[in-house]
Amino acid sequence: MNITKASDLFINYCRAGKNLSAHTLKAYQVDLKNFIQYLGPKYQIGDCDKYKIREFVAFLKEKKKLKESTIKRRLTCIKILFNWLEDEGLIENNPCHRLNIRIKIPDRLPRSLHSDQLQQIFSSPQKNLNSTNLNDLKQNDYCNKKLFNQLTTLVALEILFSTGIRVGELVSIKLDDISLAERVIKIIGKGNRQRRVFISSEELYALIVFYISQRQYHSTGTKVLLINSRGTPASTQFIRSLVRKSGNQANLTQRITPHMLRHSCATHLLEEGVDIRFVQRLLGHHSITTTQMYTHVSDSSLKDVISSANIRKRLEV
Repeated sequence: MNITKASDLFINYCRAGKNLSAHTLKAYQVDLKNFIQYLGPKYQIGDCDKYKIREFVAFLKEKKKLKESTIKRRLTCIKILFNWLEDEGLIENNPCHRLNIRIKIPDRLPRSLHSDQLQQIFSSPQKNLNSTNLNDLKQNDYCNKKLFNQLTTLVALEILFSTGIRVGELVSIKLDDISLAERVIKIIGKGNRQRRVFISSEELYALIVFYISQRQYHSTGTKVLLINSRGTPASTQFIRSLVRKSGNQANLTQRITPHMLRHSCATHLLEEGVDIRFVQRLLGHHSITTTQMYTHVSDSSLKDVISSANIRKRLEV
């Protein structure tokens, strides 16, 4: 069996048997496509050994110059593929047995935004709507496609920051996932794990209610919350574009992404004294170790504040 056929069988299994999210399936397909391109589409899986996999990892690092996190993800995907092939009896020797390839991911502090930066970003769609509060929003004509996209931008920004969810989770929210009575949104996260996030402010609650009332004039019957002006479900690329444009219009020098709003949510909650275990649950982190990276951001902010205060200067004559 060649690698192309083996990969197709594996993806079909993941789609039907594992019930993985569309995001995970797409990631697997991208990773395996890269592996197939390296080996050749007719490469026989029985010929693959641990040395060939090591060559592939070196190729990704030295030739492709990929980030360590991307290389590690692709290696993990390959291991999952060969473990499945072995379990199915499609290969006799698993090249990933005792395959010792260490990929050290450098420590990178998450990029979060300060309060004034967040205010600038949120103000951008409000200015485009000629509105500063919800009462003003009601006076606009949301049959206008540009205005409706600005309203979608505002809702996306507010939910991303208030709940800390991922952009993939945001675009997957269905109307039935939202309980306005309980002010709770059901989220399907990585590994199809469910969690609940909360509509924590009156402003966000009113904004979601208003958006739902306006989306019916554009929707073609889709059940997801966020849609574009054509009435079709908002994609992750569409939301990233809206967020990036808000940052540009706010004249921020750095490129703003939805994940920065997730990082900002976690950082601001910890700085407000919220227990790290609650932040872990909110973000849907499987391990609290992942959440702990935000404590380093808080420490970094504390260092900046203390350094700027420089109380030792007060003792100088």
